[in-house]
Amino acid sequence: MSAREAFGTLLAEATNLVDHCSELAGFSDWDIAPRYQVRMPSLVPAIAELRAEAFTSSFHRAVCAVADYAHWQRSYSEDQVGADFLNRYGWFELVGPNGHFHSPTTRGYVAYWGRGLYYPNHWHAAEEIYYVTDGAAEFISEGAEDAILGAGRTRTHSSNQPHALETLDQSVLCFVLWRGKGFDGKPYMPKASEASV
Repeated sequence: MSAREAFGTLLAEATNLVDHCSELAGFSDWDIAPRYQVRMPSLVPAIAELRAEAFTSSFHRAVCAVADYAHWQRSYSEDQVGADFLNRYGWFELVGPNGHFHSPTTRGYVAYWGRGLYYPNHWHAAEEIYYVTDGAAEFISEGAEDAILGAGRTRTHSSNQPHALETLDQSVLCFVLWRGKGFDGKPYMPKASEASV
């Protein structure tokens, strides 16, 4: 299977999630026919752990099929999150301004965290919705109850709402959508000296 075919399969899986989840469907005007664009692969150590997971969803299988072609990113520095976090975490933009499928109005990405990781408090101008496709994590969001969410569950964040995530005895794979002001921006994570702000 070519990279383009593999990404097409993953896009179809993402579209299926939007079609069958009212929270996702209500969050974004999902563009089901964005233009494919070649991005240079950028690999992360977490791919090996992701592939070894006992996840059962067709979404996970589709992610594994594109893993070696994807433009993975990690957003943060070792000073912010530590080396172990960086080695067992990664994300890539499937659809968006810089995604494997170009869309100027929609941003959807795939994100993975290995078990036993703490993703510290951060925020961004864009509104966001997480959809857990496999595994589970504790979602910690300012103004909302902490909750351990498994496959099929969602968590929405408003613009600049501080939030964190922790994986406990399971890893987690998520499909994430951004919208609104700053949807093409980046998250902000305070330095340790600013953490109480």
